[in-house]
Amino acid sequence: MGALPDNSETRTKLEDEIKKLETTNGIVQKPSIPSVRLDEISYAAPTDETLRRQAEQSLAEYKAQQENAIRENSDRNAAALAAKREEYVSGKDGETRVLGAAFETAAKNIDNDVLKRGLARSTIAATQKSELEKEYAGRAAEIASDYDKKIRELDTEISLVGAKLDAALNDFNLSYAAKLTQSLDKLKNERDEKLRKVTEYNNSVREKQAKLDADRLKTENDLYLDAIKLQKQATSVDNLSAEERNAVYSAVFDKMDEYLSGMSAEQARLELRNHTLYRDHLSDYYFYKLYDKYGR
Repeated sequence: MGALPDNSETRTKLEDEIKKLETTNGIVQKPSIPSVRLDEISYAAPTDETLRRQAEQSLAEYKAQQENAIRENSDRNAAALAAKREEYVSGKDGETRVLGAAFETAAKNIDNDVLKRGLARSTIAATQKSELEKEYAGRAAEIASDYDKKIRELDTEISLVGAKLDAALNDFNLSYAAKLTQSLDKLKNERDEKLRKVTEYNNSVREKQAKLDADRLKTENDLYLDAIKLQKQATSVDNLSAEERNAVYSAVFDKMDEYLSGMSAEQARLELRNHTLYRDHLSDYYFYKLYDKYGR
């Protein structure tokens, strides 16, 4: 027996042509299932600076009210001190006038008394007036000293009004800063918690979306494979009518005949006898017809 010809490539081409003849020209289209898109939550987290401005705005009215109250209280204290000073100045002037009037009256009484007694030029009159003047001077100095002390104390308090106002505002600024920090921390915590929840939700959505997409692709692929399987079953030669099968076998025979005719008689005989391709794809009638032509 001669050597088996090495024509696997050309035989493969023949097999492909036979398969085309044995199947219909219908092409199975891969099904496309509409995808379901899950919505994620969009959240633009505010920056720390934005939250600081928000906290400042929320406390702006409170800050203005408290600062105004501090200034108004300082103004009231300053006005009260100024009024008290005026009261002391008026009191000093008033008591001094009263004392002066009393001195004048007492001096006139002394003059009248010594005149009545005929002692106008006596040392008694001079002594009485001298004592009266000393008493007046002492009392006047007493009044001035007492009021001047009170006025100086008030002037000291008045001079400290501005410093006390600054101190009060500084104390408030410290408490305001603490309140602002507390408000800002609350806003940051709310933002961070919302961001955590949004991230957690979106991660869950992405997981669900990935599963939906994978299930959709698997379903599409399964449907595609099922459709191919059904088409193969539907286009199998065994499922054709006798007339259709005969037409297929005839066409396959022609292809095989054309293929074998291109070889030498010996090569064609070895090809036909050593490969099941020809027996598997022909009816008995066409196989023996081909065998009679090339296999003997």
